[in-house]
Amino acid sequence: MNYLSVIGYVMMAMLSFKGYSQSKTPQEKIRILKNGYIIQLTSDNASVKKGSLVIEGDKIKEILYEEVSEIADADIIDITGKYVLPGLVDAHVHLATVPKEERNENNQYMEQQLDKMLFAGITTVRDMAGNAIILGDYKRAVSLGQVKGPDIYHAAMFAGPGYFEMTRRFPSGKRSPKDTPWEQTITDTTTISLAIARAKGAGVSGIKIYSDLSKELVQKITEEAKLQGLQAWAHAAIFPASPMDIAQSKVHSMSHAFDIVYGLDKKGPITREDKVTPIDTKKLDLLLQVMKENNIILDATNYIAENNKLYIGTVITKRAKEFGVKVAVGTDWPYLMEDEIPFYKELRLLVEKSGFTMAEALWSATQIGTESIGLTDRGSIKEGKRADFLITNENPLEGLSQLKDVHLVVKAGVVYKK
Repeated sequence: MNYLSVIGYVMMAMLSFKGYSQSKTPQEKIRILKNGYIIQLTSDNASVKKGSLVIEGDKIKEILYEEVSEIADADIIDITGKYVLPGLVDAHVHLATVPKEERNENNQYMEQQLDKMLFAGITTVRDMAGNAIILGDYKRAVSLGQVKGPDIYHAAMFAGPGYFEMTRRFPSGKRSPKDTPWEQTITDTTTISLAIARAKGAGVSGIKIYSDLSKELVQKITEEAKLQGLQAWAHAAIFPASPMDIAQSKVHSMSHAFDIVYGLDKKGPITREDKVTPIDTKKLDLLLQVMKENNIILDATNYIAENNKLYIGTVITKRAKEFGVKVAVGTDWPYLMEDEIPFYKELRLLVEKSGFTMAEALWSATQIGTESIGLTDRGSIKEGKRADFLITNENPLEGLSQLKDVHLVVKAGVVYKK
């Protein structure tokens, strides 16, 4: 028996010694949210039932619908009379698109946004392209509990040279004057596989297909993103690629319902001049049918549309909902610009102008939000899912004022209360 064999034999003997288990880990603390009203959402309905949630670590260990007895060493939080929803998901934010010049100022700006989101019940966000160094830093800080905020998933922006020539004409020092892994110029000569690999190396979850790209390039980017395990998130109109071109490319989501009016009655490349008003419902339905067949989520962003007098957005969103297209809740609006949470305003437009019930709007704000990022570990209250909850004092199915009456927020099993 050689020396290495002897060492291996001794190690095996040690592992088999009485009371030792190689896979044994310290038991995670149990936390119980006791006697609340648990809201189970579906695509078109909701049920409410009194129960308790047993949390182990960052996961839902068990859902109990009978009286809970005392459990030794468990942290019991009594939520009698409170209502429990899955954590909310803002599917379209911009935390660091144009970073502040001074580091302290930038840190303060970032942390104020994240804090405001978290205490509104938003536990996950999709950042639709910004400085990946800053976003990656805060993604890590949030995951380690160093900063309070929602989990961050972010995109790299891909666009044609015309777009970047316009935006970089007057560099301010805040935005890079040249390409970075998270902001790349794409042309017919670009090696798409390498461009996406660079973006993936920057820690992104998806590619934002943005502007000045042909139908063929959109198709290539989408296919390669999927091959490399990334999401493909596109604007609804890319110019010259049309909404139908985007939908046929089978991207994962399309942003901005109001952009769907461009090129509906035209085949081939489109421009900003190809705006169709009033909407041709038959042609809109053809597009929505393709979106539904390809399971493409509409990231409607109607609040920013209404602020720019683009009222067609809510009309298109209503028709998409009627057609069975999934709709996510994304704001695309600064969280520090006004006192009210823009996410609530986005929900209000779904209910008041696009024909959603409150339950349907909350399904969009939770389950569909997670799907828009490509996540499967959250978005609903089920055993094994992430323990992300918004707990309110009143029943949020009754309206926005009840949703805004936050009791506490739980993210990855950690309780946050103002």
